[in-house]
Amino acid sequence: MYKSLKLAIGPRVRKSPYYESSLKYGGEVFTIYNHMYLPIGFEGAIPDYNKLLDGVQLWDVGCERQIEITGQDAEKLAQFVTPRDVSKCSPGQAMYTPLIDFNGGILNDPVMLRLDDNHFWFSLADGDSILWVEGIAAGYNFDVQIQEPDVSPLQVQGPNSTELMSRVFGNWIKDLGFYTFKRQSFKGIPMVIARMGYSRERCYEIFLCDHTKGNELWEILWKEGQDLKVSAGTPNQILRLEAGILSYLGDMDRSNNLYEVGLDWIVDLEQSNDFIGKTAMQKIKSDGVKKKLMGGEISGKEMKFFNEEHWPVLIDNHQVGHLTTAAYSPRLDKNICYIMMDIDHAIIGNTVSIKSSKEQLEATLVELPWFKKRA
Repeated sequence: MYKSLKLAIGPRVRKSPYYESSLKYGGEVFTIYNHMYLPIGFEGAIPDYNKLLDGVQLWDVGCERQIEITGQDAEKLAQFVTPRDVSKCSPGQAMYTPLIDFNGGILNDPVMLRLDDNHFWFSLADGDSILWVEGIAAGYNFDVQIQEPDVSPLQVQGPNSTELMSRVFGNWIKDLGFYTFKRQSFKGIPMVIARMGYSRERCYEIFLCDHTKGNELWEILWKEGQDLKVSAGTPNQILRLEAGILSYLGDMDRSNNLYEVGLDWIVDLEQSNDFIGKTAMQKIKSDGVKKKLMGGEISGKEMKFFNEEHWPVLIDNHQVGHLTTAAYSPRLDKNICYIMMDIDHAIIGNTVSIKSSKEQLEATLVELPWFKKRA
């Protein structure tokens, strides 16, 4: 479903610690993410999707680079760069913490792990946000140290993920709460194991803390998962669409704010702490948004391809928005999509036309997400 081009491999783009394992177990399509190679296709989007739902998958997401913040003012800086109240996140917990600019525009949407009172990791989506955080720290004289640590995530996804993880690391895995984590040394391999991931399926994220051990860790999990239908996979476009999960730079970017994309629950304007963009977010909330991200169900035959760019969305031949991501969902037996709509037309049940790269399509606006319950 991806249109692929040849990709030259060279030292300018980094390989993850799991790169060789991804190739060994069928990685066929790669893209560039955070200056690293990211596998995005093995047997194909739908076969990869079906295998995850029927077993357990290993995802090489080593491209999720970390910003590590330590020092006397680490908590103050962590709070200043996100509109969430970081004080509500205790050591051993994680929190979804989008970064915004002074106008409220979304710069990135990392997950933050609080390792200690003044020790944080921000696990990044695509983008050079470490430069932003370093600039803010210097400009506001925060007493902190900032670096990119030797940390590379591997996600374990699917209904058999808990069984595989507990076989390898112990039964304590079964009691690990959602968005919590534990530091671990396993066979001399340092890591942090978290109960979270990029889907609504049962999932875990292993933050490997020694890049030389990536393929060794992969093989341990692969061997133990043979009777659990283990396979190699990748963050799946279909799964995240079904779950209402957004992709930074795909579905939202700096031109958007959190209210437009349905992440208003993140914005804590009542907290006493200041944060970048607080005044702007207060004004956006007061004035109301001009755009809103909606779900869409596209009529017609099964889509056999993913969109390569945003497609114009029209009503009566007048553009009122754009489609950001689309895919066919086997579970729903529907073509589904995200559409960024002008607020006056963002009405559930409205019918819109979509000018795709191949043909004119029709869609009905629906509420997000299609699957709300987390496995």
